[in-house]
Amino acid sequence: MKAHIWGSTLVADGKVYLGDEDGDLVVMAASKEKKIISTTNLGAAIYSTPIVANGVIYVHSQSHLFALYDESKSGRIDEPQKLDIDVKSNIRFAPKLILESFNQSK
Repeated sequence: MKAHIWGSTLVADGKVYLGDEDGDLVVMAASKEKKIISTTNLGAAIYSTPIVANGVIYVHSQSHLFALYDESKSGRIDEPQKLDIDVKSNIRFAPKLILESFNQSK
């Protein structure tokens, strides 16, 4: 994790979530000592701050929106429905939004 960090950190459930320009998503323990719990590369730069809602952590990379959750804590969660949103013709350079889910297992 030696790339630029543009977004803020997310602190939730005793963990710190952080994304960088190389696409690395790092989960660390929220403690005084540096303890990395996991690291994964999402394949594209992460410029935004991860957010949490209803037990799901959302991470937006330069090309995808990932929904991360733990099935063992919340039971079966259906995958989010893929959305294909039409862009109005008066908006330039606005890409279609594709919502994809990513299931992270321990």
